[in-house]
Amino acid sequence: MPNNIDIEIKKIFFHVFPDLTESNFDWKKKQNDYQDWDSFSQLNLITLIETKFHISISDDELVNIQSAEDALNLVKRSK
Repeated sequence: MPNNIDIEIKKIFFHVFPDLTESNFDWKKKQNDYQDWDSFSQLNLITLIETKFHISISDDELVNIQSAEDALNLVKRSK
């Protein structure tokens, strides 16, 4: 069963990528597999994650977020 962090990360991805649905969401889907994952989307993701979880994401960490799973693992490590 997913925990609250999992649920919130998914909500953020659904918000940033409106074409994403439960049926096509994949934790391992990479940035290159998203048609609309550009630098603006990356900034939105980071800002929403930082705000929601009250964390600060460094530039080094930012460039390593290339999937929902990467974002999830980063938040879990930061908690």
